[in-house]
Amino acid sequence: MSDRRTKTEKTLRILVVDDKPFQRRLTIETLRQMRSVVVEHVESADHCIETLPLFAPDIIVTTWDMDGSDGVAMTARIRAGECGETFRRVPIVVVTERGRPSDIDRARSSGVNEFVQTPFSTATLLRRVRETQRRIRDFVESAKYVGPCRRRRASEIDYDGPRRRLFDSNDKQADAPDVQIRKGLARMYCERIGELLKALKPGDADALRDLGLTSGQLSALAGDMKDRLLMSACSSLFNYVKGVGAGHSLNAEVVQAHLDSIVQLAELPDSQVELRQTVTQQLTVMVTKKLRQAGGRAA
Repeated sequence: MSDRRTKTEKTLRILVVDDKPFQRRLTIETLRQMRSVVVEHVESADHCIETLPLFAPDIIVTTWDMDGSDGVAMTARIRAGECGETFRRVPIVVVTERGRPSDIDRARSSGVNEFVQTPFSTATLLRRVRETQRRIRDFVESAKYVGPCRRRRASEIDYDGPRRRLFDSNDKQADAPDVQIRKGLARMYCERIGELLKALKPGDADALRDLGLTSGQLSALAGDMKDRLLMSACSSLFNYVKGVGAGHSLNAEVVQAHLDSIVQLAELPDSQVELRQTVTQQLTVMVTKKLRQAGGRAA
């Protein structure tokens, strides 16, 4: 195995599988140009299977053809669970001189994430490796295929074939399943806050605290989603509740205006950018107006 380089920051662990010394050295030296990386190597598919639990790589970079070994068949073994459930989803990049469409299709059908044809440029290999980390694809398990989703993101919107997966939608503008799930959670939080608001009585500090905590949880969820518009609305609600404090009365209309806008944002797909922006703008105007009205009545 090659030397490890230790760094204080989190490192990317890459296992290279290649029995040809020159090509293996070229691949390793190319990968070492990345920041904070540890590269190990083995010389056969069987050795890779044995090494996975010991080295626990973040990525495998393998050649296709080796004496007595096959990197693509090795990929299928890993996807089938021969190394255990932990490593079934490890990203795998195949580096090979093969380049026919049938070869690429066979590699992808085995569960390979990325395909690099030799001779490769440094930029090409590094780009493919980074792609496995930057774009985490859904993991598909079916009777005929196990591995990362083979639909390429650039062409998904133009895909008109059958929708075979459980969460596939015929609406091409619909959010991804994981986004829909999180938006569903946001709506549930809004329902809970609405229930707490209705039950809230003047001077009930405990109930107000529960409402504030739930608003904070909603705001944290929006932050995890990295949805800028939803984050803005949820943060506005949380900051308003915090700003009122335990000793004052909430303006129920202000809270409800937030909840209505957040539900709208959760129901609108991310592709409806202009509509979602309009919702947040209307929320700002509405809240400002209601606060001024409340201030006028208090005066």
